[in-house]
Amino acid sequence: MKHFILLALSALLLCSCANKSLTRYETLAPVLEKEGFEATIKKIEEEKEDIYGDNSVFLYHFDQGALYHYNGKNKESIKHFELAEQVYEDLYTKSVTNETAAILTNDNVRPYRARPFEILLMYQYQILNYLAVGDLDGALVEVRRAQLAMERLYQKDKDKVNDSGWLRYLSAIVYEMSGEYDDAAISYMQAAKAFEESGGQVPREVWEFITESLVRMDRADELKKFRTPLPQQTLQARDAHTKGQEIIVIGYAGHSPILGEMYLSGTFVSAGALNLTHKDGKTGKINTFTLIAPPVAGAGSGTFHVGFSLPQKKTLPQRVSLFNVNLDSKLRLSPEKVSDIDAELERNMKDENATTMVRTATRVVIRTVAAQKAKSATNTGNGLLDLVKNIAVDVGQSQLEQADLRVGLFMPNSICVTRFPVDVGKHQVTVSALGAHGQIVGDYRLDQVSVAKGQKKIIIIPAIQ
Repeated sequence: MKHFILLALSALLLCSCANKSLTRYETLAPVLEKEGFEATIKKIEEEKEDIYGDNSVFLYHFDQGALYHYNGKNKESIKHFELAEQVYEDLYTKSVTNETAAILTNDNVRPYRARPFEILLMYQYQILNYLAVGDLDGALVEVRRAQLAMERLYQKDKDKVNDSGWLRYLSAIVYEMSGEYDDAAISYMQAAKAFEESGGQVPREVWEFITESLVRMDRADELKKFRTPLPQQTLQARDAHTKGQEIIVIGYAGHSPILGEMYLSGTFVSAGALNLTHKDGKTGKINTFTLIAPPVAGAGSGTFHVGFSLPQKKTLPQRVSLFNVNLDSKLRLSPEKVSDIDAELERNMKDENATTMVRTATRVVIRTVAAQKAKSATNTGNGLLDLVKNIAVDVGQSQLEQADLRVGLFMPNSICVTRFPVDVGKHQVTVSALGAHGQIVGDYRLDQVSVAKGQKKIIIIPAIQ
C-alpha cells in the first residue's frame, strides 16, 4: 500500500508539470498584437518564471533580445543576446546524454539548446544592433563569431547544410563598411554558395552586388562556380560603388511559425522495427512509415504499442508578406526575400524528425516496461485496489510524454532587403508593408534620413504581424 501511494503521488507530481510552450504563445501574442513591443517585453518580465522557466533560459533572452531590437532599444537587445549566446555556448559543451531525466519524462526537461537557424539569426540581430549604436568594431566581432558558428554548424551536420546566405551577405556589407574588401569578397562568395545550397538561386539584387564586387576585385572567375546565371548588368551595384554611399532597408515581414502537436501511434519491436502512423494535418492523409528500432533493456523481443506526440509546424496568418520602398518620392523598389524562417524551421524539423521519433518511442517503451514491473511488484491481492492502482500507473506514465514545442516566438516569417545608391545629404524614405495580395497594411515614413559621405545607412522595418 505504501509503495502504491508513493507511486501514485510521483505520477501526479510529474503529470502536473505543464508544457509551458502550450501557453507561451497564447499569453504573449494578444499583447504583441494590441499593445506592441514594449508591452510584450514587460509582460514577459512579469511572467518569466511561469512561461519560460529554468529550461528555456536561451529562449527567454532570445525573445527579449528580438523584441528590444524591433523596439529600437539596441543596447538592451545586445545584453540579452549576449546572455543567450552564453547559454548556447555553455550547453554546446555539455553532452545531451548526460541529461538523463529526459529518458524518464520528456524532452521538455532538457535545457533548450536552440535550433541552428535561431543561432544564426541571433548573430544577425547582434550585428545590426552594434551598427545601430555606431559600434562598427562591435559589429565586426559579431561577424567573426557568426562565421565561427556557421563553420561549426556546417561541419557538425554537413548533410543538413546549416548555413545562411543572408548572414554571409550581411557580413560582406560590414566588411565593406570597415574597408576590408578581401574579406568582403570572400563573404560574398560564401553567401552565393549558401543561397544555392539552400535549394534555390541567389536573389537577383544580391547577385548583382556579389557580381559587381567580385569583378571589381579581379575575382570574376569565381563566379563560374555558381549555377545562378550572371546578371546582364549591375547598374544598381555599380552606382552604389560610384556614389560611395547607400541606404539599406531591411524589412522583417510577418510572424514566424509556432509549433503544435502531431500524434503518432504504432508498434515498437525492440532491436527490430518501429512502425508508425499519423494523420497529416494539412491534407488529412494517413501516412505510415517504418524506422529501425534500437534494443531496449528489459523489453526482450516483445512488441509494444506506442503512442506519442511530436512537434509540428503551425503557420500563423500573415498580415505582412513583402514591402515597397519609395526614396525621395521618385525611386521605388521592392526588397527581395533573403531569408525564409518558415522554410528554415520546416527544414530543421525534417532533419530531426527521425531521430526524435526513435528517441521518443524508445522512451515510451522504457516507461511501459518500468510501469509493468512496478504494477507487478506492488500487487496487494485486492482486485479492486490493484485495478485502481494499475490504472493510475498507466495514466501517469502515459501523461508524462509531452512534445517539445519550444521555438523562438518573435522571429519574422521572412527577411527582405534592398540597397539604394544615394547622394550625400538628407532623404525621405517611405516603406509600405504589404499583404499577400499587395494591399497596404502599414506605412513607415522617415522624413530626414541623413547619409554622410561613404556611409551605408541601415533602416530596420519591424513589421512582425
